[in-house]
Amino acid sequence: MIVYLHGLNSSGGSAKARWLRERLPALTVLAPTYVAHDAAIAPGVLRGYIAHARMQRPHDRKLLLVGSSLGGFWAQVLAPTLGAGMALINPALLPDESLQRYLGPQRNDATGESYELTRAHIEGLARVRPRHCDASVPTLVLLDEADEVIDYRLARDFYRGCGKTLLYPGGSHRFEHMVEALPEILALYDSL
Repeated sequence: MIVYLHGLNSSGGSAKARWLRERLPALTVLAPTYVAHDAAIAPGVLRGYIAHARMQRPHDRKLLLVGSSLGGFWAQVLAPTLGAGMALINPALLPDESLQRYLGPQRNDATGESYELTRAHIEGLARVRPRHCDASVPTLVLLDEADEVIDYRLARDFYRGCGKTLLYPGGSHRFEHMVEALPEILALYDSL
């Protein structure tokens, strides 16, 4: 099964989640909505969601976490303990640093929820942030060179020597190369 993990101020109903479901009808593609910015809540919610999904689908032995932005952060946190592979799309590797500029009132346009991004949230993300890549986790890193939110070089350098990294010219943080990346995502899934 594939579990898509959305980023900050998004939801399980995101365009990428829908796109993956449409293009992979033979596979189980799930996409939970969770509080991506809250390290006190997100890991437990995601572990519980995935455990329940595995119970409901015992024939789906493979697990691939496809995480975009802050969802990529959670994929790298969870994949090693879940025995999962991970495909990271423009991943947020240092959210405790990159989210500093968003401190204060926020609105999740996907869910309509308003909330406050606090220093406690930033500190929580810092506490769980992996300090190095895990070469034992099957990994695919997908980067758009013109990502305006996260410098692609952070992920390129962090994942050097761990899995496969593909850098696409142009694009944006939304990631404009899903069509080209889909065969790579499927190859990773098939290898699990």
